[in-house]
Amino acid sequence: MTAQTLREWFTTFNAQYFGNTLPEPHFVVNHAKRTLGQFSCHKVRCGLLPGRWKTTGYTIKVSEFYHTSDHDRQSVLLHEMIHFYIAYTQTRDTSAHGKVFRQWMQRLNADGWNITVTSRNAMLATVPTTDKQQYLLLAIRLSNGKCYLSVVNPAYRHHLEQMIHNHCQADEFHWLRTNDSRYAGWSAVRTLRGKHITQDEWERLMSETVIL
Repeated sequence: MTAQTLREWFTTFNAQYFGNTLPEPHFVVNHAKRTLGQFSCHKVRCGLLPGRWKTTGYTIKVSEFYHTSDHDRQSVLLHEMIHFYIAYTQTRDTSAHGKVFRQWMQRLNADGWNITVTSRNAMLATVPTTDKQQYLLLAIRLSNGKCYLSVVNPAYRHHLEQMIHNHCQADEFHWLRTNDSRYAGWSAVRTLRGKHITQDEWERLMSETVIL
């Protein structure tokens, strides 16, 4: 499961159940043990009048720590999308999983989903892990033909994508995942910094590395 997978599911469910009202959030696939999913946002004040506010900085996280089916992960995503809808529309509810949330949950479960208020994580099997370190790589080819490669701190992936779209004259860029030990000595960057690589190195990366 990748952030792109969540993005595609979100687009489908947003149209199917929420009338395309929800803006696209930032997606994170993590290995959280205690929570299968999480929605978060920032609440900011609008103007000087009391009680006027809006939400921003939407993020949905889904864990792949446990071995679950796509249907179960989609149910987790829908759980977080209900929270997203309630926050985005500034709907008042009786509690975090109150009357409004449960009405949405029952409506979607009637369509075959398995949305719950809480999860019994202890009953789930964990996904096997490897001993090798995983590295997130960013490969960028600029309009002048020069190619650059970085090892990226995963928490800053969305931030770097925005920087590329807003400030970088890139012909193309790719996110890649590898456990190649050659990157063990590289610093995980949080800004657009990278090592210049040749065209041959670029082609090797595209053919040998997992593209996200």
